[in-house]
Amino acid sequence: MTPSCSSGVSAVRPVSIDRAASSGIVSRTSWGEQSRIRIGPADSGGQLTILDYRAPAGFGPPRHLHHREDEVIELIEGQAVVWTPNLSFVLAPGDLVLLPKLGPHTWRAYGPQGIRFTVTVSPSGFERFFQDIERRRLLAGDVAELRAVAGDVGMDILGPPLSDEEVRQIIAEAEVS
Repeated sequence: MTPSCSSGVSAVRPVSIDRAASSGIVSRTSWGEQSRIRIGPADSGGQLTILDYRAPAGFGPPRHLHHREDEVIELIEGQAVVWTPNLSFVLAPGDLVLLPKLGPHTWRAYGPQGIRFTVTVSPSGFERFFQDIERRRLLAGDVAELRAVAGDVGMDILGPPLSDEEVRQIIAEAEVS
């Protein structure tokens, strides 16, 4: 049953606006990732989270999968490659990709500049990952602790980030097709 207000109209969550200039909740990792919550679980009733995400040139996370949420990434700035076991490809600014839960994946920025993504995860929960890394002051070499933080948000680390050679191969294959 849908709750209703005294007027008999179904109650809905209030409209949420994130102004581009607002500070929001920003988390930073020691290796240069920055994540700002634009729409969070409180805004969406836990249905989704939208992040403004930035990472330095050459950065890419380890191969991983999410048990709980689908992930949509839209590349806003920079150049990136995406890897899945069955398909690897190059993203250009404006490209958007759905990475379904339980699907192994990773990506890596390439070229001279860092990247900026809009990341949408559904349902919410993953946004805590960056906050927990910052709160614990973890370094990239803190592998056991990073795996624990990943596990806390329903993510498994499966393997290393993409190598330079793998990035070159994905780019070369994209140029041929």
